[in-house]
Amino acid sequence: MVLTKELNKQLTFRPLTVDDIDPIVKIDEQILRRKRSQLFLVQLRDQIDKHGDESLGAFSSDGKLIGYLIAETKVYIYGKDDLSAWIILLGVDPSYQDQGVGTALVKQVISYFNQKGIKTIRTVCAWNWGDLVEFFSSVGFNLSTYLTLELNIE
Repeated sequence: MVLTKELNKQLTFRPLTVDDIDPIVKIDEQILRRKRSQLFLVQLRDQIDKHGDESLGAFSSDGKLIGYLIAETKVYIYGKDDLSAWIILLGVDPSYQDQGVGTALVKQVISYFNQKGIKTIRTVCAWNWGDLVEFFSSVGFNLSTYLTLELNIE
């Protein structure tokens, strides 16, 4: 159990399972203020099936999922062949935001991957997602030397 300073409650953490999908979707939709597509649900299930042990849920003392961090490990990136971790999705129930839950999730995942011998954790977010960029900066992330490229093929 981890006691978050801001939340002043004990949190427990465990790997995510497919049973956590409905609460994850509920939190995600509260954050985005919209419904997700069926494709999102399919990919979320696949992600948890394949990488649930690398992903983490934060639970309040009454067992309610209040935050999640979905991650995976990959070997490939141009010019590299080292194993790195990628944070794919992070969410905290809006009623628990700004209380240290996201920071506690990231610290737990950093510890997990550090124990596995992984030296780099990466994530991607849009430039104009200032709150998310600021959050990741606050837990130690810096701009990468890699550049994300995109092609709109409509």
